[in-house]
Amino acid sequence: MKRITMKTIILSLCALGVVTTAYATMGFLKGEQISGLNKICYYNVLGSTKAINIPSYGICPQPYEFY
Repeated sequence: MKRITMKTIILSLCALGVVTTAYATMGFLKGEQISGLNKICYYNVLGSTKAINIPSYGICPQPYEFY
């Protein structure tokens, strides 16, 4: 019985270690380009570049929250 209990405890602790909390990171518009029917909006997110696609007639949001 102790082995099953110990395994359960170890597995539970491992599962807790895997759980992470997702935080949103704010990105700030740094550029855009039109590609066919899409507009690609480029953002500076903590020193790296991320992109989103929107319809070509849309306006890129100035700040954008990345999850």
